[in-house]
Amino acid sequence: MLAFVMFLNGMAVMVLEMVGARLLAPELGTSTVVWTSLIGVILASLSLGYWIGGRLADAFLVKEKTIADHRRLNRARSVLAGIFLAASCSVLFTALAHGVLLRQISHAPVSLYGAAVGAALLLFALPAVLCGMVSPYIMRLAITSSETPGTVIGSLNAVATVGSIAGTFLGGFILISWFGSTEITLAVAACLLLAAILVKAKPLLPGTLLALLLAALGIHTRLAGLAEAGAGMSATIETPYSTIRILTRPYQLRTARLLLTDPGSCQSGCYLDRPEDLIFDYTRFYALGPYLFPDASRLLMLGGGGYSLPKWLLAGKSGLRSASFSLDVVELDPGMTRAAQRYFFLPRDDPRLHIFHEDARRFLNRSAQAEASAGTYQIIFADVFNSFYSIPFHVGTVEAAQKIHTLLSADGIVLMNIISALEGDNGRLFRSIYHAFASVFSDLRIFAVQNPYHSAEVQNVILVAFKSSRDLPSPGDSSVPAAIASILRKEWRSLPARDCPPLTDNYAPVERYALGLQR
Repeated sequence: MLAFVMFLNGMAVMVLEMVGARLLAPELGTSTVVWTSLIGVILASLSLGYWIGGRLADAFLVKEKTIADHRRLNRARSVLAGIFLAASCSVLFTALAHGVLLRQISHAPVSLYGAAVGAALLLFALPAVLCGMVSPYIMRLAITSSETPGTVIGSLNAVATVGSIAGTFLGGFILISWFGSTEITLAVAACLLLAAILVKAKPLLPGTLLALLLAALGIHTRLAGLAEAGAGMSATIETPYSTIRILTRPYQLRTARLLLTDPGSCQSGCYLDRPEDLIFDYTRFYALGPYLFPDASRLLMLGGGGYSLPKWLLAGKSGLRSASFSLDVVELDPGMTRAAQRYFFLPRDDPRLHIFHEDARRFLNRSAQAEASAGTYQIIFADVFNSFYSIPFHVGTVEAAQKIHTLLSADGIVLMNIISALEGDNGRLFRSIYHAFASVFSDLRIFAVQNPYHSAEVQNVILVAFKSSRDLPSPGDSSVPAAIASILRKEWRSLPARDCPPLTDNYAPVERYALGLQR
């Protein structure tokens, strides 16, 4: 029994740690700052729990030797059951209160560091302390009458580690892919409650708490459904990589469906009356690629998201002369593709569209190594830097630029979206990516989507790189379409400062660069 509850405890801690990042993500993002805060707080809390648990075990199993052995052991087991019950209640609190607490913390006038550490302390410190108390307490209880205490301690440690491994794979491969974060947290509370029941069979209190837990799950599910319906929420989808929220609401005087993976911002969207239209301003800047290379027949898109640009290209809106072009889209998350097909009208069987579910950098590495792929693409679109909460730095390094350069045809074009300022501290991310590409491409252009005259303003920045130098048309030329002319007028002509080194695979401090953007 003690070995089994040790297993359950180790499994519960790891599942809670993994789902904890999902609970924090909607308000605080998924950056390294958040993960570091979560892991650090849980480790510190476990350490405190180990110390308290050891002291508690000695108090009940050493100092009370005057009490008869059976009474002493029964009392000790009652205390262990109480620890599990308290841990279950604390996790239940986390499951039910995290939304309200995180919204308050996210609006507090503190840095992301303070917000992340504070959130981790409020939501996970107490459960981790209580779970940490379990390990030394069980070991001391198990060796009370054992003649081989070393073997017992080693075996229990092994069992706890196996439980942690099981929790890691269960959480990462199964639970997060199939269940909501709150439901998983409630399941952790139920797991700890089961341990309490196994340790000390007093069914009244555990049974009551279990009933309350099930009632809380039902109430939460009902309230969450009402809240989402009231907010225009179409769906919340948990994938192995992110939590996708889909809303339907008015946008620019039309009804739109929006996709959110970051706190407070949209990553993709479409109008319900014309899903192929580009909804966000920055996506319209990608039209510069087909305009400058109308004969392009092989295109690559890094980052699918809601597949706004692929739908626009497939609908024949781009001006490409070839109606039978080939479009390869690299999207890490298969769940994102399924959401795009279900909610954002992505065609499922267009022969021109080829989807690769893998990391963009891995795709670049693999394709650049194949001799037949050299010079394959005339236009490469990149929209992987559309979040500053989780930055895939490895697609903006010098090494990544070299792979992209290899895959481009002799007169090919790269268009990349980056959320950043142009100058000042909030522009360091952009400048480091710019200098990485400038070390490989000789001709780069910069377009500030929202306002080229406010270079310190955080906005969408489109970086355009040409494999062969070329002149851009004048926006005042009568032959230039009005939409393209408006893009050309947003060109930022100053050379970026060289105060930030190029991103490389070895050195990419993107979390530090993006810290100001997140708050």
